[in-house]
Amino acid sequence: MLATRKSIHIKKSHEGLLHKELNVPLGQPIPAAKMETALHSSDPAERKRAQFAENASHFHHPKKAK
Repeated sequence: MLATRKSIHIKKSHEGLLHKELNVPLGQPIPAAKMETALHSSDPAERKRAQFAENASHFHHPKKAK
């Protein structure tokens, strides 16, 4: 039996919240300086979102078709 790949589930209502908090348009990468400030934010939710984004940047994303 083949093992199925697990994927991370993100609620639709939570998608893009880090971009919104950091005033970065969706579809554009978050600048390193803003990511660093978010990682050390006093808001625990923003810290969690920033840490997840940092971790997710190291995931093996599938190549997009042109």
